[in-house]
Amino acid sequence: MRSGFRKKWDNLNLKVESVFRKRKYQKNAKIRLKRMDGGFNCDKAYEEVIIPYWKKYGYKPAKYWYQIFCDREQEIDPRYIPDDLYYGDMIPYFSNSQFRRFGEDKCYHDIWFADIKRPQTICKNIAGVFYDAEMNLITVKQAVDLCLDYKEEFLIKPSIDSGEGRLIEFFAPDKVTEKDIEKAFKDMEANFIMQASVKQHPVLSRLNPSSLNTIRVVSFFFEGEVHFLSSILRIGATNAKVDNVGAGGFACPVKMDGQLNDKAVNRKAEWVEENSIGIKFKDVRIPYFDKVIETIMQSHKKLAHFKLIGWDFSVDLEGDPVFIEFNVCPGSNQISCGPTFGDLTEKVLEEFFITRSLSNAQN
Repeated sequence: MRSGFRKKWDNLNLKVESVFRKRKYQKNAKIRLKRMDGGFNCDKAYEEVIIPYWKKYGYKPAKYWYQIFCDREQEIDPRYIPDDLYYGDMIPYFSNSQFRRFGEDKCYHDIWFADIKRPQTICKNIAGVFYDAEMNLITVKQAVDLCLDYKEEFLIKPSIDSGEGRLIEFFAPDKVTEKDIEKAFKDMEANFIMQASVKQHPVLSRLNPSSLNTIRVVSFFFEGEVHFLSSILRIGATNAKVDNVGAGGFACPVKMDGQLNDKAVNRKAEWVEENSIGIKFKDVRIPYFDKVIETIMQSHKKLAHFKLIGWDFSVDLEGDPVFIEFNVCPGSNQISCGPTFGDLTEKVLEEFFITRSLSNAQN
């Protein structure tokens, strides 16, 4: 058990981080609301439905969250979780942030997830030290040679904090040089991984062949059971190598059977029926989606420090789920998929505001 001083210090740090997160999301919400011309008019419902719903928890959410979240469906649902509450307080309560960077480090995925299919590792760098795929120590020269000897497309990316395709660099075997690899290593400095590019299933490739189009699933380990909360498919823009919305891609909600929703959202926050090459989202069903969900349900049980996880998967040519990465501070998916916790909302709020049974779990 931690000393009293250490525990107080850690709690103080968490409170400071919480304040900054809340301010960030409050500011973002107000900017978004201006772009939405005020969003959904919910003045009456806010007083008659939303405030009474939250009163039993001793909490009063700001009205602007419901102007944003309820705008798409044009109807009130008090179960939407305000972003400042979700990111500022609920995620730190349900997931231990002290383990985050270590737990998310892609260089350790072959240890944490040895029984799950992953992109082939060529070599990796952990805290400035190079290793091969079997975790044997190697020199920089040996790491460069391993990359040069690989005969198919591969990529180099940060092993920590690499969300939204940040700093990923792709290499073709017939064009890459020793200097290219050395420069990439120098630019990355430390904590990065070299992996083979994934050959995705034809259904996913057809949506956009230039990017790896990934399935983001949010799961919740609650009351001894792993719950599937929501899922979206991220599709890259034409000729883009990454699949995030900010780079011109699309995010489309996925139904329980793998069927895509009728509409997806783009970087302009527009809901559209087809992607940049004219494929209608409603005509697409993710192959072997049930296998992806089952893999996640089994894997999350082993990660009790993180009750909320956002998983990124693809499906390969053989129809197998391929694990890309996970995030223990996942997006809520509320704008695209509805209230984060769905039918679990009242149980979750009871735990968070009243029962607090996890209060000692982070000691």
